[in-house]
Amino acid sequence: MSLLIIVLLSLAALLTLLFLGLPVAFAMALVGVVGLWIQGGIGPVQGLLGTVPYSVVASFSLVVIPMFVLMGELVASAGFARQAYATARAWLGRLPGGLTMAAIVASALFAAVSGSSVAATATMGRLTIAEMRRYGYDGGLAAGTVVVAGTLAALIPPSAMAVFYALVTDQSVSKMLIAGMGPGIVSALLLMLTAYLVARFFPHYSPVLEKRVEFREKVASLRSVGPFGVLILVVLGGIYSGLVTVTEASAIGALVAFLLLAVTRQLRWSSLNQALTSSVKTSCMIYLIIIGGLLFSRYLVFLGVPFAMVSAIKGLGVSPLAVVIVMLLILTVLGMFMDPVGMIMLTLPFFFPVVQALGVNPIWFGVLIVLQAEMGVITPPVGVHLFVVRQIVPDIPLSAIIRGVLPFMICQFIVIALVFLFPQIALWLPGRMH
Repeated sequence: MSLLIIVLLSLAALLTLLFLGLPVAFAMALVGVVGLWIQGGIGPVQGLLGTVPYSVVASFSLVVIPMFVLMGELVASAGFARQAYATARAWLGRLPGGLTMAAIVASALFAAVSGSSVAATATMGRLTIAEMRRYGYDGGLAAGTVVVAGTLAALIPPSAMAVFYALVTDQSVSKMLIAGMGPGIVSALLLMLTAYLVARFFPHYSPVLEKRVEFREKVASLRSVGPFGVLILVVLGGIYSGLVTVTEASAIGALVAFLLLAVTRQLRWSSLNQALTSSVKTSCMIYLIIIGGLLFSRYLVFLGVPFAMVSAIKGLGVSPLAVVIVMLLILTVLGMFMDPVGMIMLTLPFFFPVVQALGVNPIWFGVLIVLQAEMGVITPPVGVHLFVVRQIVPDIPLSAIIRGVLPFMICQFIVIALVFLFPQIALWLPGRMH
């Protein structure tokens, strides 16, 4: 049987399992193990199962995922996010689209202390949508703003998605994290510009607030974002300066978040228990996907698929950028039906050996992968953020939420295009790290 037929049968089996509802981690693991057993016998299977799961769970580098998730969960359980939104509202509220811009700014601040875009979407959705609707904002626009603004947590460090990519591809976690800063800032600014333009051209969707906030009150409100400043300085400042490793920064960040809750008297056993439980669940999910993905990728390596793909693409003589564009288009389609972590783990065994062989910068490629994966969480029919927000505001039809997302989705495509055309948006900061 030819290699192409074996690969096609394996992919068909994998897609069948996914459509039947089997979680992506178990689907990849099952296809990898069974395929390896059929092609190589029981020996390679025993060796793989005896090493891969343990090596993943025992990896010291993977500590960053639960620590960053815990830091974000602790901040979400406190009133810091509400304070950040109140500060942004005080400064921006009276501008056209002021409350939507305030929600975007607050989401960007929350993204700087949370590695989970789903957590960011849920937290900001509960805080901002009801208030925007109370002031006359269109429900679909309010919900759509939160859906898209939550994706900033996948770009602005500490991003669990960036850590995930770096660990799977054996890249520098610190450089991968810092590389998301430039695109994250550009994305936030373009989202704010989009919100402003929507308000100017469709004023009935986002009326201007009449209440005026005095300048001294605006300045005083800046004290409320102090906890974010402390965490950003400790985590991102420590990573960028090289004073601490990413693993150390994640642990220190979780500790500082815990201390901030204690100092501000917002530490409750219920919130701590919820933060720890959520961190364990999220980390276990990511660990399982990594294990399943590695079992599947080892099977592909055993077959020689990466080497065959590299030889075939080099033989075509196409440019590396054209190959990257094709990969991004494939991710666009997959993102409509899969969660981002599973999608990345499924495609990287095929994509990464090719881009390495073609000399594509792996950090730049990683930022594009994260951007494209996060596009999937706001794209119907299986956009995770859409359904997170739908649970928060069940009275808003899903069609209205999607309509509210559309102008911001165009903005996200522009960000991907800018990073593709101008790689230094992502590479300038990592290139100046110590």
